[in-house]
Amino acid sequence: MWIWIGSILLLLLIVIGLILMSKITLQLRAVKQNWDDSIILDVTMLFGLISLHYEVPTVVLKSWQEGIWYEKSQNDNILSGHASSGEQVIDQEKLQMWKEEFRKILKNTKGLMKWMKVTMKRVTIRNLDWSTNIALEDAAYTATLTGILWGIKSSLIGFLTYQASFAKRPKIFVVPIFDSRPMFVTEVNCSAYIRLGHAIYAGIVLIVRVLKVKGGIRKWLGILLKNQ
Repeated sequence: MWIWIGSILLLLLIVIGLILMSKITLQLRAVKQNWDDSIILDVTMLFGLISLHYEVPTVVLKSWQEGIWYEKSQNDNILSGHASSGEQVIDQEKLQMWKEEFRKILKNTKGLMKWMKVTMKRVTIRNLDWSTNIALEDAAYTATLTGILWGIKSSLIGFLTYQASFAKRPKIFVVPIFDSRPMFVTEVNCSAYIRLGHAIYAGIVLIVRVLKVKGGIRKWLGILLKNQ
């Protein structure tokens, strides 16, 4: 009897260990081709048993006052599966609201920035490819803008290497196209993962940090329910 109990417990420990060692994988693809934009994000976990798909097929910058209009759709395979779609606008009012909500979260979470840095160190970026093709009417302007884009990309990638771990060196390209009509095409392909065990631990640490601030849980719940 004790052998059977021991075997069951051992099997449970192995299963729990495998689950905690499994990966939450994120696959991002973002493309901008002149005025056409699309963003696709796929999230998988528990060896592919759970998957979520988010897609933004259209992004339109109306004006600085009206903001950005975009379509979105999402679906998953949780239980019977869910799907939804809709349209949203990101304007100055919404940006101000997000800024205020982040300020409240920062105030009601002890050491939030430190928590974010430690959690990001647990993220491994498998690959990051970022290519850009650009052309302007004037060849000199094309060359100048190419140099500026190289500098911006290098700075962003350099910053990211200090925040997360890379499985391999990122690939970035900026290709100037001369004697062509004006164009701007950029594409980002990125794949990253974090161990489920690390994600659960990070969640527990975050809850503890929120509990250390008086009224922190109430503020967090208020923000989360407001954005439902």
